[in-house]
Amino acid sequence: MAATDPKTTIRNGVVANLGNIKKDDGLANAKVIHLWEGGPETLKTLFFDAGAPGPYDVVITYGEPRSRSARPVQDVPVHYLMSYPITVTTVDKPVTGLLLCTASRMQYKVTYALRAAIAAFAQSAPAAALAYTLMLREDTPMVKRVGGLRIMEAKHVAEYETGYA
Repeated sequence: MAATDPKTTIRNGVVANLGNIKKDDGLANAKVIHLWEGGPETLKTLFFDAGAPGPYDVVITYGEPRSRSARPVQDVPVHYLMSYPITVTTVDKPVTGLLLCTASRMQYKVTYALRAAIAAFAQSAPAAALAYTLMLREDTPMVKRVGGLRIMEAKHVAEYETGYA
C-alpha cells in the first residue's frame, strides 16, 4: 500500500477482485459502478437514465476513513486502526412489470463478492516494507422507501491495520 493511500488501494483492490455479478436471471452481468462518496450523482441518474454509459444495477461508494488508536500491550507503541466505509446501494428495477433486478438479491450477491474481493488482497507479503492486514469488520443493512423507490443499502466497514514498526 506504499504506492497509494489505503483508501485508493482498497477501492482498486475491490474493483480488481469483485468479479462479475449476475442479475436475477443468472445470465446477464449486472452493471456495477464504483464512486467516491459525496459525488454529484443522483439515484435516478445512476439507476434509471439510459444515457451513456447506461443505467447501473449496483452502486458501490467509498467513504472517508476513520481511525482509532490501539495499544494492546503496554510495551507496544500506539498504532492506529483505520476504518473505511464501503456502501453498496441497490434498487428494485422493474422492466415491463417484471423485476429484472431485485435489490435484495443484488445485495446478497454483492456482499459475498465483496467479502471474497477483500480476502483476495487482505494480507500483504511478509517482506513488504509496510505490511498490512485488511478485513471486513462490519456489515449494516438498511431498507428505505423514497419517492416510490425501494432502496437497499449496506454499509460495509473495512479495517486496515499496519505493523507497529
